[in-house]
Parts: sequence; C-alpha cells; structure tokens
Amino acid sequence: MRDFLDDRPLKLRRDRSGDRGYWRVAVLAVGLALVSVLLMILDRQGIIVPARLAVREAVQPLASWLTERRAAIETWWTTPRDMAALQNRVAELEAENARLNSEVLRLEQARVENIFLRQQLAITRAYPWTILGAEVMARPSDAARRVLIIARGAEDGVQVGMAVIGQQPGGPPALIGVVEAVGPRTADVLMITDISSQLSVRLLQADGAPLGLMQGQWQRGSRLRVELIDRKVTMRAGEHVVTAGLSGALDLPLDLAAMPAAVPIGTVESVQQEGQRQIGQIRPFVDPDQVRYVWVILSQNE
Repeated sequence: MRDFLDDRPLKLRRDRSGDRGYWRVAVLAVGLALVSVLLMILDRQGIIVPARLAVREAVQPLASWLTERRAAIETWWTTPRDMAALQNRVAELEAENARLNSEVLRLEQARVENIFLRQQLAITRAYPWTILGAEVMARPSDAARRVLIIARGAEDGVQVGMAVIGQQPGGPPALIGVVEAVGPRTADVLMITDISSQLSVRLLQADGAPLGLMQGQWQRGSRLRVELIDRKVTMRAGEHVVTAGLSGALDLPLDLAAMPAAVPIGTVESVQQEGQRQIGQIRPFVDPDQVRYVWVILSQNE
C-alpha cells in the first residue's frame, strides 16, 4: 500500500490567496486609471481648479517655512564655528576689498591718463608745438592773484615765460597762463585772467591781423580785455584772438621770449567805444579756473 501511494503523484490543493492578491492589484490599477482620467476631464473643464488653488495656498506656508529652514541650515553648516576662523575670514575679505579698490583706482588713473595722452597727440598733430603734460597740483588761496601750481619743473625743461595751454571738450587748445616761477619739480603759472597778466595779441580778421594788448580783468569783475594798437582798425564781436609772440620773433632776452605766436586765446564777446579807444571783452576758449590738466609749450617747431 505504501508503495502504491509513493508511486502516485500528489495533487496539492490550489492556493486561492494568490489569485485574490492579483485581482486586488488589477482592480486598484483600473481604479487609479479611472480616477486619473476623471481628474483630467474635470481639470480641463475647470472644475477642480479652485480646489487645486486652495490646496496650493494651504501648502504654501509650509513650503516657505521648509525653504527658510533649509537656507538657515545651509548657512549654519557653511559658517565657521569659532571666533578665530571668523576673524581670519574678515581679514581676508578686508584684504580682498583693499586690493579691489586699488585695482579700480589704478584702472581709473590709466583711463584718465589715456584721455590726456590722446588729447596731447591730437594737439601735436594740429599745431607745431613740442608740449609737456602736467597735472594741476594746487591753487594758492591768495585771492589777490590768479596762480596755479603744476607738477612739472626745471628738471622737466620748464622755463619762465613758457606758455601753458589747456583744453575743454568741444574747444581748441588755448592759452590759460604763463610760467612765472620754476622750481626743480614744480612751477607757478600766472593765469591770463590775472590783472598783472599782459600779452601782445592779434585779432584774426578777414583782411589782416591787427596787433593789440590783452590784460587780465579778474580782479575787476571780468575776464580779459583787449585794446588795439591801431585805432583806425574796427574791432568786431566774434573775431578770434591769438598770441602775437613778438618777444620770440625779435629774439629779445625777455621772460616772454618763450611765448610762441598764434596760440589761441578766445573770441571777442563785445566791443565798447571809449573816446577813440576800442575795448574788446574776450571770452577765453578755456576757463583757467576749470582746468585740472595742462600742457607746457616747450618749443615751437620751425
């Protein structure tokens, strides 16, 4: 009997629990699919939009709070833990800030120098002058005289009587003063607007260039005035005034012998008749009180 039983294959009872689990999964998947389809249809029809917005509004404070906490944790994690590390970090940042400030200053100085060099190149191309650039160092507080100090001196070839010019945007290079005293590395420049400044000048007219005498008028509440030597010549507003350069032409041993001819000064702004004398008020091309960088005319090319 035992052998008979051993020879027959046993038929095990079928496990129904596996089938039930499968059908549960299938039903759940179908249900989820139906719900998804239903939600999509409702969303397209705009029915669930208010609910979605309400949920988002409800969740937004929590999301913001979690974002803030994450940022706080990241900041705490990356912040040095001891005072020595903090002090070292501050010192590093201060050193970097100082380096950046120095670099900005250097670049700004280079930019300004580039502007002045381009101006100088344009002047030397347009006029037969050998010029030397100089920064205006100071303006003495003496209200009785109009003087400025430049950062060039005898070591740079500057001499008493040399013309000093400046240039403002949109205008020509023009005379602003004459060197009156020279040190090794600095020089004093008497502005043409000072009452003690007197120069021989010429008026550029269509039929000639009559000679005149120009004098500063700053202490008298004006700027410059010119009076013609030949009283028969008519002076007109708008005519240009330039240096005459008589001392240099005559090769006289005078301070103004270094003053070249035909250096622009300004234009006649108005003309007044005083008896037989004609007095012209001159508007300079360059205001001597506004210049920060000037050029000394060292020589005039033949």
